[in-house]
Amino acid sequence: MAAERISVCLENSGLQRHGGLIRLHNVTIRVCKGGYRCPCCSEVFSECRTESQQPPLPLWHQDLMHYLALVSKHGIPEDDRPKQCPKCCQSKRKPHRHSHYERIVMTVTCPEKICIFRFRCPDCGYVHSVIPAFLEPYMQMALDLQEELVGAAHQGATVEQVAEQTQALPCGSIDERTIASLIRGWNQRLAQLESGLWAWMLARAPHLALPRSSSLWNTLHTAWTIIRERIPELRNIRFLHGLNRLHFSMTVTAHG
Repeated sequence: MAAERISVCLENSGLQRHGGLIRLHNVTIRVCKGGYRCPCCSEVFSECRTESQQPPLPLWHQDLMHYLALVSKHGIPEDDRPKQCPKCCQSKRKPHRHSHYERIVMTVTCPEKICIFRFRCPDCGYVHSVIPAFLEPYMQMALDLQEELVGAAHQGATVEQVAEQTQALPCGSIDERTIASLIRGWNQRLAQLESGLWAWMLARAPHLALPRSSSLWNTLHTAWTIIRERIPELRNIRFLHGLNRLHFSMTVTAHG
């Protein structure tokens, strides 16, 4: 019965992530706790796969410098504004610009203050923030900095050694507890999304050959490096940035 319900949900409207966060194109929102939820029948499931097609993101999603130049001072360009509410999915009227708030973003090269813009649905009143893809909701560390820290640990450095290395960062040192939490969190996410990521990458490079590695991080990182050299639009997208895009394009499917 569960498999039949999943199939019906997929045919009707696709499924939304129901725990923590969900990204719909260039919009990130917080929803209730749980697993994966069908927006029609509210059924919650857990299996996932990647969508075959993913719309390209605007240039200002690429990194902090593009965001500062194109968005932070004058707001999100009209063509890139949310077309519909990610909660009620009403498409007749666009969400209205509601407000903004400031956030400090720490990258490998500099700390910078940016504006995050919020939009309000004229139909249901829901307010959501538009988060750039190089940044995660409620996080100050940009994905390029997170990748440097987690990557150093997977290259053999201890958490203490990685923390010592951060003392030279322009944004200041990062404590061991934060670094350990990052490593643990990304390891868990990679394990959860491994099958979907391999399906996505092998669809684009069917004869992908990789060196052996005991670390899932190192294996997937190497695979991403090879993939992005073959796909022009991914050439400037680093591993965690690309993973963050793919992570929020996961949907649910039935097995067996």
